[in-house]
Amino acid sequence: MIQKKITFIGLGYVGLPLAVAFAKKYKVVGFDIHSGRVESLQKGHDITLEVADMELSEALDSGNLVITDQLDQIKDSNVYIITVPTPTDKNNRPELTPLIKASQTVSEVLKKGDIVIYESTVYPGVTEDECVPILEKGSGLVFNQDFFAGY
Repeated sequence: MIQKKITFIGLGYVGLPLAVAFAKKYKVVGFDIHSGRVESLQKGHDITLEVADMELSEALDSGNLVITDQLDQIKDSNVYIITVPTPTDKNNRPELTPLIKASQTVSEVLKKGDIVIYESTVYPGVTEDECVPILEKGSGLVFNQDFFAGY
């Protein structure tokens, strides 16, 4: 059986608690583009208070959780869970930019056999129509043949 290494893209109120929980059983990398957030989390403190400092520190100290903003530290993962926000604009339409950028990031490290899971709130069709083509284009891989995606 292949050892799973899971990366959570986006360490907000969804991603960080999930990363800490998964780190109890798996090797996990938490990836975020905000270096200040990464630095604070690496020191064992979550300013949003979604995860208690003791719980975060235990996960980090176990060696099962690594927090980073460096792309090279996620390239050996085989499961990517995208947990970025999907804010709305003034007309309450979803703003997909964070999701698109996260998909572009994952496409740079995606390999054959990898799985990408979207945990962001979106309307029907976004995964297949917006995100998967970005993953295919950036990786050169074919959806449902070389890699898999879900939501």
